[in-house]
Amino acid sequence: MTGKLVRSAAGLAAVLLSLTACSAGGQDSARPGPSATADHPVFGQKTGRQVFLALRETQKAGTARFTQKLTFTGKKGDLVRTMTGSLDFAADRGSVEVTWDLPAKTSAKVRTAVLGSTPSREDGEASGTYLIDRDRTRYRAASSPYWIAYAPDDATGFSRSRIGEDPLDFLRGSEAPVGGTLLEAVGAGTATSYREGKAGGRVYRAGLPDTTLELLFPPDLRPHLVTAGASAAQRPPVPLSVEVDAQGRLTRAGITVKDAFREDGDLTAFTTLTMDLTLTGYGSPVPSPAPGDRVLKAADVVRDIAEVREGGCVDFTTGQRNSRQVVTVSCGGSHDARITGQHRVAPGADPEETTARSQAVCGRGIWAWWTPPEEGTGTEVLTTCYEAS
Repeated sequence: MTGKLVRSAAGLAAVLLSLTACSAGGQDSARPGPSATADHPVFGQKTGRQVFLALRETQKAGTARFTQKLTFTGKKGDLVRTMTGSLDFAADRGSVEVTWDLPAKTSAKVRTAVLGSTPSREDGEASGTYLIDRDRTRYRAASSPYWIAYAPDDATGFSRSRIGEDPLDFLRGSEAPVGGTLLEAVGAGTATSYREGKAGGRVYRAGLPDTTLELLFPPDLRPHLVTAGASAAQRPPVPLSVEVDAQGRLTRAGITVKDAFREDGDLTAFTTLTMDLTLTGYGSPVPSPAPGDRVLKAADVVRDIAEVREGGCVDFTTGQRNSRQVVTVSCGGSHDARITGQHRVAPGADPEETTARSQAVCGRGIWAWWTPPEEGTGTEVLTTCYEAS
């Protein structure tokens, strides 16, 4: 896995160490209840550690299927992101389909905050599938006839040099092959009580340090959320509910966070964040693209839009968020846009004036996309003119 994952794992380990130190003499040191089996890998241990140990038993189980729903609750409607896929812990690979369900009247700034932005006139794709393993991440938009295969170096290069940390790295988990699920944070939870569950399992009440919330959201979404810092520090531990089966494997985990949205962000219309993860189908296979599916290497086809020559054709769905990257494709097939020109334009006094100047250069009926100059290349902005298909 990448160096980012080592840092994430180290951060989680630090949280766990502090929790262990703080729990001495508390309920975590209480003896297991009379229903516990002394040699059970989870139930035979101290109550406070059982959620963490359930995560370890889940990882030992080999494979599983999962569904996670993230809901932003608001007065004018809810935003829902659903992640559905498979996990192969032993092989360190997984698959996930990500879908956002947005109300029809969702504002432009909210759509951009949750979907990301691309050089197109619309926001990022609302649905796509990622296949993740040790060697690559493959992405396919719901509207796309092909997969894009990113090697680790591709993802790092694109994200760091152009847009900062991106979900191509974020979706590589440290506790599970697929990142962004509660599995990344649940191990830091401390159980405070439990009751007997179905078929010999257990249902826990636990607390989760809010510092772990950053593990659950892509970097560009975090500025809209109160995930850490002074405001978050004033909150008590996030309530965490956990269910495990008789073998001690996780079957469900959920959190609810009130006042989760920053007042200076673009999601102020929402009040409560909930995340609910369900694990089923232990032993389920993890799919790969069918042999006949078309797979394009990112190193060959993903480019900054300013690097595409006049007359070239592109698609806007790269699997990245807040990106100026595009996929170069043949103009003989379906495509999102054709590049009609590349220009250098003197910047205006503000972004709106720069946009107006860029549009004037491109002409009527042609879309304009401009990007600030890279350091050491002068002050003129790079303006790409394109005709949408």
